[in-house]
Amino acid sequence: MAVLALAVGCAGMTHTPPRALAPGDYLAPPAPQPLDQAELTHRLSQARVVLVGERHDHPGHHAIQLQVLQAMAAQGPLVVGVEWLQQDAQPACDALSAGKITLDEFRAQVKWDHSWGFPWKMVAPIFAEVRAKGLTLVALNAPQGVVRQVASGGLKSLTPEQRASIAPSLNLDDPAYRKKVARQFAFHGVKDPQAQEDFFAAQVVRDETMAHNLALRLVPWPDGGKRGLVLAGAGHLAGDMGLPPRIARRLPGARLLTILPVSAQGAQTMVMAAQNAPADLLAVSTPAPPPPPRLGLLLGVENGGLVVKRIIPGSPAQKAGVLPGDLLLAVDEKPLTSPKGIHDAIKAAPFAPHTYLLERDGRRLNLTIALPKSGAAPPAK
Repeated sequence: MAVLALAVGCAGMTHTPPRALAPGDYLAPPAPQPLDQAELTHRLSQARVVLVGERHDHPGHHAIQLQVLQAMAAQGPLVVGVEWLQQDAQPACDALSAGKITLDEFRAQVKWDHSWGFPWKMVAPIFAEVRAKGLTLVALNAPQGVVRQVASGGLKSLTPEQRASIAPSLNLDDPAYRKKVARQFAFHGVKDPQAQEDFFAAQVVRDETMAHNLALRLVPWPDGGKRGLVLAGAGHLAGDMGLPPRIARRLPGARLLTILPVSAQGAQTMVMAAQNAPADLLAVSTPAPPPPPRLGLLLGVENGGLVVKRIIPGSPAQKAGVLPGDLLLAVDEKPLTSPKGIHDAIKAAPFAPHTYLLERDGRRLNLTIALPKSGAAPPAK
């Protein structure tokens, strides 16, 4: 009878399965259940610097950033630093914070469509909130020309003026981050050991300069009581690498909170592998937008250009007449040294016709290729 009673008792117990995750949920791994609003508000209030990552072309990620900004702004004055702007845009940032210019004027003054290239409409609500609340806006990024100079010639190639335009303190002794950055070498066509060293130095210049520019706006530290919010690409903060340790070095004792927007499925996977959680909080985003159309090429870096290894059937490149073995030299007369160079050359007007210079059997020819706005073209592998 005792055994029967035990069995009946167990059968009567009900276990409510956790509900499916939905956009707007925030999780703190390893806990599988979303935080309630009170706990989320508390965690944000306890942090002095919050970092929210993004995929630059993902509207849902920017919506999460706006949500965090609004929650923190409700708690008091806030310094908002953005990766999207180089530090020479600071006068326009100051004018926007003071309400002296409109959003359209700000967009024009920072040359948004040519300097960053990702759609303005995704971030306009964030800038509108900054202006409406009078928040301090900081252009965090290092001058792009200086970053490129470091990537091509190393730190030693900088002039005194160029060196003065980036963070005074650069920590290159970071093996874990170096290993993470090394995963980008193939995409950028970086093979030579010295070129890899310079590529890593350029990444560190970005992170150190962003941390430096943020810290300058939070002084006096910690007595000033200022709080910061950083909006940047996920690669600059995931895994507690990149920005977080460099901010912490400049702001001793700072309580940092990292937030990474992810899909519902991604959040579940990361919670299950809590020991590898890439951020303090995971924010469930709306689904990713369809991938943009691609040329449809598999490329290798050879012979002073990009050699076509394979072509995706039905892709814009195939329809334009590109053949395996072609050497892609330039886009709109801009020389190519890595696959990323194609993105940089067309990002301001991705769907406009662009002229691609190729070499085939010793002859040079120009092909005009326009990516379809429908996104129907297969993505490049």
